Amino acid sequence: MEEGPCCAFLLLTDYVRNFSAIDDDDPRAYQMVECSSKAAYGCGPNGDAIVRGLTLFVLVGGDDDDPYMTPELRLRATDEVFRRVGSQLDVEKTKRCGSETRLSSHIYAVDGDVIVLRISFTPSFMADKVSYYLVYDSSAASLSLLPRLPRCCRPVCTEFPLKVKVKVKAGEEGMKLYSLVLMAERSTSPSAKYTDPVLCLWSPPPPPDNDARQDYNRRAWELKARVRVNAMADTFEAHTVFSCNRHAVWGDLAQGIVYCDLGDLTDDATEPVVFKHAMLPEECRTRYDIDEDPMRVFRTMSRVGDDSIWFVLIEPSFDRPGDTKVKVWTLDDLPSEEWSMRREFRMQGLFELEAFRAWGLPETAPPEFPFLRRRQKDDVENSAALYMFLREPYRGGCPYAHLVCIDLSGGGSEVVRLVSSRRLVFPLMQRPIVLDPDFFDPPNMAVF
Repeated sequence: MEEGPCCAFLLLTDYVRNFSAIDDDDPRAYQMVECSSKAAYGCGPNGDAIVRGLTLFVLVGGDDDDPYMTPELRLRATDEVFRRVGSQLDVEKTKRCGSETRLSSHIYAVDGDVIVLRISFTPSFMADKVSYYLVYDSSAASLSLLPRLPRCCRPVCTEFPLKVKVKVKAGEEGMKLYSLVLMAERSTSPSAKYTDPVLCLWSPPPPPDNDARQDYNRRAWELKARVRVNAMADTFEAHTVFSCNRHAVWGDLAQGIVYCDLGDLTDDATEPVVFKHAMLPEECRTRYDIDEDPMRVFRTMSRVGDDSIWFVLIEPSFDRPGDTKVKVWTLDDLPSEEWSMRREFRMQGLFELEAFRAWGLPETAPPEFPFLRRRQKDDVENSAALYMFLREPYRGGCPYAHLVCIDLSGGGSEVVRLVSSRRLVFPLMQRPIVLDPDFFDPPNMAVF
């Protein structure tokens, strides 16, 4: 098998299972993710006790050829955590319906050294769910607990936070390395509707030896005014968020993107942040039907290089998988709003490749869950490789799939090149999560 064109990476599912649910006879080795500091911000009197009782574990060890040995993240909560969360629930409902509380966790954002989980504690009566963001910064070995949003706010278009770099001023080194950003609407009174468009931002505190830490006061979300986005109708859903060059981008895989200047997001100016938009090519726009597969199964969007946004569209043919079309569009140099067709190919062309047949890859279903990776060594600027999952026919037991890598250098309808493939147990997920191989820095992790 050829060497892949991209840097190695870790592939996780977005679903984070509870560590306590691991079977005693599970032979796999889980390593605790060390945290030198744990702190809660704006989470009330129970916040610190809750975050101290939370521990991340990551699956380590194993052979890259073992389909079971893909990395996996898990979260453990102590009994004290559940007791503290239970103290925030409705007492009367707890008496009537029972006090059992379930913990569910999902990865909501990954960028550089930071991974953000959304964790939810759901009681038996399915009301009064208590939710937080849990932020792990691998460079600082820190774990931070945040409320979903201020009580006066509700999220708009997505609950995935966007991580943006913050320009450090002279004399303020180490104070604000990054901010997490959520788009929201704020109510002006308890009875008012959510009418004021705002941005909610949180930054990690300054280091302990910085004088500014005394003024930080364990704050959570801060609010910044924004201009209402005309293109953001009620149907706009940001399936992905990322920064590209000098812009912060919210991407709807069915409609297009809205974006703003990064400097406007993070400066101290009081003027509302202004947004612009760029719609997808008309042939790619669609209205989501609840009976259809989620958008992320057959579409993806991300930054490639410094200033290029790539959009991948799979047009599945379930009766004849070879007729499935894969289209790749690019949007270069915002504020340009013109998408260009980069590549287009039918899966039948891939099925007929010598490498495809030699590796015994399945031809029985359209590819799923595409994602892009920047090429490792390439003289071509803004070139990428496309990864997709090809499912094997289900024969009982664990479902299997092959993660294939396709070289997207070249253009138009040129024959694509199949670079690599790996067989693995098809993970339960809503979207694949890709990390740098040294993110957790344990030995012998299974990398791609």
